[in-house]
Parts: sequence; structure tokens; C-alpha cells
Amino acid sequence: MLSTLKLAVVGHANVGKTSLLRTLIRNSRFGHVSDHPGTTRHVESITLPLEQNKSIVFYDTPGLEDSLALYDYINQLVPANKKLDGVDKLTIFLQSPEAENTFNQEAKVIKQLLNSDVAIYVIDVREPILAKYHDELSILSNSDKPILAVLNFISGNDQNEKEWKRLLSRVGIHAIVKFDAIFSSLDGEERLYHSLALLVEPAKEILDNWLDKISQIRDSRNKTANRIIAETLVDVTAFSKMAKLDDNRAIADMQNKVRKREQTAINELLKLYQFDLTQESEESLPLIKGRYNADLFNVDALKTVGMHLTKGFVSGATIGASIDVATGGISLGSAALVGAVVGSLVQTAKHYGSRMRYQLSGYSKLSVDDVIICFLSLRLIRLKESLNHRGHADTRPVRLSKLDKNEWEKGVLPKSLKVARRYSYWSTLNKGTKKNDKKRQSIIRNVAQQFH
Repeated sequence: MLSTLKLAVVGHANVGKTSLLRTLIRNSRFGHVSDHPGTTRHVESITLPLEQNKSIVFYDTPGLEDSLALYDYINQLVPANKKLDGVDKLTIFLQSPEAENTFNQEAKVIKQLLNSDVAIYVIDVREPILAKYHDELSILSNSDKPILAVLNFISGNDQNEKEWKRLLSRVGIHAIVKFDAIFSSLDGEERLYHSLALLVEPAKEILDNWLDKISQIRDSRNKTANRIIAETLVDVTAFSKMAKLDDNRAIADMQNKVRKREQTAINELLKLYQFDLTQESEESLPLIKGRYNADLFNVDALKTVGMHLTKGFVSGATIGASIDVATGGISLGSAALVGAVVGSLVQTAKHYGSRMRYQLSGYSKLSVDDVIICFLSLRLIRLKESLNHRGHADTRPVRLSKLDKNEWEKGVLPKSLKVARRYSYWSTLNKGTKKNDKKRQSIIRNVAQQFH
């Protein structure tokens, strides 16, 4: 069994070899990518470490630029009275003067290929079949190495997939996978590595281990992304402030804070998926109209107050009476109050005193609309999904797509998230946040589990 699997990524100039590697290793900064041919001038390598001192090494090679002339030159080097196999022909070429001069780039490719276990031949399917590709494949086939053909840029409409498959078959290459470096599918990696395992049987254990690791990484990343989204939603749902009706300044301040919180979540997701922190949006967060709700006196709030009263005095009448005293007898009859409850008012006043004073001064609790939270959740979930399918070779800014209003304007918050409205101290947008509150953490986990 192999301890290190060496993979030479080869192909014509500018077919996306470096782009393919960026996506496979999830590193948007590896190598150099350009629309101009010959961007990669030297062999670059990257190692993927595995357990038990095993590893996979990718070699990004320069593009084969003049295969027509190289094919003729190699054949001219072979003596007419000698029958040599392909490896002998390539060895003679590497020892020739032109390997250091005219065909310097091609020599680097051939040398690395001979020192590798398998070749990954990258094809730009948008390219028509030309004579240079025939000669190129003939030269690579001389290496006596297994070759896996990868059809790149398959998302375009002007493909030549059938013609490429016909050419590959004619030169004896039948292991073919489709893998778009820009718009990669979730199962693309699996198909590529499974194909390699069939080509290089001694490397099956290494490739199986790497596939297991990929699955674990993907699962862990998805769970972390769900938690980032869930914590953001809890932050925004629990966010509140006391304001007078139609206080535009309070609403604007709330909107700015929510937008900044969304941006923080976006940055965290981009970092998690190892993309640059550059994004564009077709649509800003909708204007927050505000959700005024004097929920100090609703059933949930009364229950919350009751939990702060002395043990044994948590009945509805007792809760009502204690609030009544603190508010000066506005809502309920103070006659209902009896001795032992008075001591509990201190705790109640500490918890709700400022809220009550605001209420009596014409203020109400202002929080974020349900529809805005639905919009935010959809946008972050869609972003996560797009990052799952985005190749690291894609150099365009990440775009936050526009959402259909019917999807979020009629949205309903799950019960587990609505609970956050009762606890303003759960939000990092409020003062006195208790991020490690056990119930807050439990709700975040509950919300995260609802995402796929």
C-alpha cells in the first residue's frame, strides 16, 4: 500500500488546472489564476495530510503550450533502427538540449508526470477539438501512468463534451469525470476520488481515508454554519429597546445595528468556507418598520415575573397584585395584595422597574418585525447553500441574491425562536448580554437543528 499518493495535474495552457486545485483543496489563494495562458510557470505542490503518516500530494504543472512541435521533436530523437517504449522516448527527450530551452515548460510537466502515481488531465470542454490536443494526449500517454480526464467548465452552453469523450476513447483514456472548478457539485469530489481509486488500486486506502475526512469536514462545517445563522437570529429576535411610537431615530438605529449583525454573520460564513470577505448584494435588508409591543403585561411576561417571586406565591392573582403595586394600581386591584408578597416586590422591581417607568412615560418595547427576521434567515440560509456549491476558483465577489417577497413576507417564526423575545439579555445588540446563558445556548442549538 502507498503511504503518499502523488497526483500530477496536467493539461494545455489555460484550461483551469490551478482553478481545479483551488476548489479541491478549498484555498482561493493557491497558485496564480489568469485569463492569459502560461500563468503557471513552475511546478507547485500542496500536501493534504492524513492519519498514520499518509498523505496526498497535488502537483500543479505548467501548461503544455506547443505540443505539435514537441511531438515531432520527440519522434525525431528516436533512432530509426530502435524500437523504444513511451517512457524511453520521454527519457531521451528530457536528456536533450531542447528540454532546457525551447520545450522548457513541457519538460517540467513530463518530468513531474514520470515522478507521480497518476495524472489528472484537465480539459476545458468549451474548447473545440484541435490537432494539438491529439499530440498532447499522445505525449502524455507515453508516460505509462494512469490518466484521469477531468471535464472542466461543464456549466457552459457551448460544450464539446461528446467530441472530447470520443477523442479520449481513441487514445485509450476511458476514466472520465465531470468536475466544474467554478460551479462544483457536492458529489463532484467523491466521483473524482472514487475514479482515482479505481485507477490506482494501491491508493484506495488513502483515498477512502480522504473521502471520510471530506465528509467529516463538510458535516462539521454545515453544523457550524447553522449555528452561526441560529445565533444571529436569536440576537436579532431578542434585540429590543424602549421607544415612543413612530420614533424614527430609534427605528433607524435598530436597523443599522441589525444590518451590522447580518454583516458579521456573513463574514463568519465566508471565513468558515474559506472565501475572501468580499460580497455584493442585489438587495439591502428591508426597512425595519418596528414591532411595538407592550409585552410587559402579556401572559409570558407575567410568568417570567412570577418566577422571580418568593416560592409559594406564584399564582395568577399574586403575580397580578405585585405588578399592580409597582405600577401604582393602574391595572389590577391592590386589595388583592397580602403580607408575604410585599417582600417579593423588591425582586420584581429590580427586574422590571425601568421597563415599568418607561411604560408609564408613554414608551413601548420596540423589536424587529417577524418578517424581517424571516428575510434575514432566508438570506443567510441561501448564502450557506451557495457557498456549499461555490468553487474556490471563482474569483467573482459573493453575491447575496434577491429574495422573492412571497417567501419571507408570509414567513412565521418557529416557536423555539419566538422564545427569544422574552429575554432581551440574550441579544449581543443589547447591553448586559449573557451569551453563555444555558437557556440561550439551548435555544440556539434548537434553532440550528431546524436547518438542513
